Amino acid sequence: MADLGEKLDDIEGLADKRLSVGGLRFTPTQLGLALGLVSSIVGALYGGFVMYQKVEEIASLDLGAYAQQMQQTSDKIETQEKLLDSIEQNLRDAKQLTYDIEKRVNDKVVYFEGKMDKFEAKVDATKAELEDKIQKALDNPLAN
Repeated sequence: MADLGEKLDDIEGLADKRLSVGGLRFTPTQLGLALGLVSSIVGALYGGFVMYQKVEEIASLDLGAYAQQMQQTSDKIETQEKLLDSIEQNLRDAKQLTYDIEKRVNDKVVYFEGKMDKFEAKVDATKAELEDKIQKALDNPLAN
């Protein structure tokens, strides 16, 4: 089996074909390699130029404005935290006040329930005494 390169040389005669550029003679393969090398170098230079532009753009950013915005945000967060702490303290105070009021109301209810029990006992005693006196008066109307 013959080499493919040899078959192409036989058919086309590519090995004998040379191009002349600027007084120099090149084979098509050499020109293809040179074109690939030149395009790679130009591509690398373009990529480097674009990267340089991006670095310059980043370097020219106004970092002071970003720092100022970050400081303002931090100040707002601190203010919100202080406000939240104040609200929490107010809620604790309101809870304690509600508990104190409930305790006082409960104490007064217990006090008045005791008073009502004593009053009911006196009313029952007076009622029993009056019923007893009425019954005595009915039993012996002349005794009183």
